[in-house]
Amino acid sequence: MMALGEALRGLARRIARPSLTSRLLPFPVPSRLIISPKDLRIADAGLAQDIYSGRFFLAGKMIETGGGDPFTLAHAPIGWQRELHGFGWLRHLEADGGELARKNATALLNDWLSHRFSRRSSPAWQIDVAARRLITWLCHSVPIVETMTPRQYQNWLKSIGFHIRFLKLSGRQAPEGLPSLTLRIALAYAVLCADGMKRYQPRAMRLLDEELAGQIADDGMHRSRNPAVLAELLALLLPLRQAHARLGIQPSQRLVSSIDRMMLALKFFRLGDGNLARFNGVSANRSDLVATLMHYDDAIAASSEPQALGGYQRLTAGTTVLIADTGRPPQGAASAEAHAGTLSFEVSSENTLLLVNCGAPPFDMTGRRPDAVRATAAHNTLTIRDTSSSRIYAGRLFASLLGGWFVSGPSKVTCERRTGSGSTGFVATHDGYRKTFDAIHERSLFLSFDGNRIVARDRLKSPSGGAVRSARDAAFQIRFHLPPSVSAGTMEDGSVVLMCGRGLTWRFACKEIRPVIEESAFFASISGTKRTMQIVLNGNAGDTPEVSWQLVRETLASHGDAG
Repeated sequence: MMALGEALRGLARRIARPSLTSRLLPFPVPSRLIISPKDLRIADAGLAQDIYSGRFFLAGKMIETGGGDPFTLAHAPIGWQRELHGFGWLRHLEADGGELARKNATALLNDWLSHRFSRRSSPAWQIDVAARRLITWLCHSVPIVETMTPRQYQNWLKSIGFHIRFLKLSGRQAPEGLPSLTLRIALAYAVLCADGMKRYQPRAMRLLDEELAGQIADDGMHRSRNPAVLAELLALLLPLRQAHARLGIQPSQRLVSSIDRMMLALKFFRLGDGNLARFNGVSANRSDLVATLMHYDDAIAASSEPQALGGYQRLTAGTTVLIADTGRPPQGAASAEAHAGTLSFEVSSENTLLLVNCGAPPFDMTGRRPDAVRATAAHNTLTIRDTSSSRIYAGRLFASLLGGWFVSGPSKVTCERRTGSGSTGFVATHDGYRKTFDAIHERSLFLSFDGNRIVARDRLKSPSGGAVRSARDAAFQIRFHLPPSVSAGTMEDGSVVLMCGRGLTWRFACKEIRPVIEESAFFASISGTKRTMQIVLNGNAGDTPEVSWQLVRETLASHGDAG
């Protein structure tokens, strides 16, 4: 009922219309652009030649236009069209720096301006696409203006004015979450970059502050609990803060503090390879972008590293980093891309990944990720009879309202941080299997002070703490997914040796259950899904209500030991 209530409120936002007076009032056209914020996203000048040749590699798909207008390809995949109309590829043309690339950018922009895309059916006027297009235009305006005729420039300014008006009137209709926040950021960009918008600045900044307050928690976590969203937002908000400084305008305290808190949160989710841990929708992410973002904030070095943030735990010792999800899954619209990975974890050793969740595909081609990607089985945690701890709405009646949302899941997730003899860790529980199996999953994870040993225990118990009812029916699997770069082999004693390259080796061992190695898939790769392996512990709550396992780093002295 709670999910349905949120869906109905979302529907009310979707069908909301601005007043007739608002729609009839004219919105001023900027006379010129006065500032161009820096685009912090990574650009590849090598892609400029592809674009000039009519080859657009967007959303994981290469489409050749044969020299034609790419904006007329209405049958292209929706993800490809969204990226095309978002104009993010402009950064590659600007990175080229040549006159040919600048003229190509201007020609493509003029092609877009010559069309009248349907605001009801075209991806061009989806609210988040329009917001990102406006931001990108403003960030890459200098090389475009240099190659435009005065008439073309005026037409572009009219379109920018129309975008401002469209986004301003769409505020109440924007989907909750990242689209709504992106809209507010785009308007904040516009009132700073476009001449004649000064009187709109206070309202635009106030609305942005309100959206930041509603979506960014005190610890810097976004309400979606997706670490990758932090990088997306910081790549937009840091240039906005710089734009304030260039214009001599004091940014709001909310904007400054939100950036500082998100920067600290972003650092929290970095593993040893520099990338973000794959929780709640994180896909292939660029460590160079994360490093670039951190370079723009001096407060990071002085900030103490938190042990817990946004419902996650971070354990670090030696060269080992372990990050675990010990928080309640997001609710309502914020769960549209969330994963059922409660109590899952990832580990890196030195600068190498050791255990990873399967992650999400990097490109949204259909508008919705497969449910299998989001299932508990795609995460390093326990499942009962291959049932996910959070259930995704699969009905048809309210599919347009609840499609992709969690409609059930853990309502109570507990976590207690503990420090023992020679190790530190936590004990956490979730009740996601209470209604279906009358079971509580308890997981303890401890990392030794030298970072060379992880000792853990998974336990299934009844809500009262005793044995699980109908335990014989509670067959469980505990999965440990390996990244494609790690190979595994079973030893005679039943342990599994993980070979990570460059002489780095870890050993997995379990007392109660003999581990098996099975095939798995790693979705979070920029080059597409990759085959990999997983360690699986198959048990039954009646026979083995508790399972103890450990990961030990191998050394020359301990080689051959079972751990």
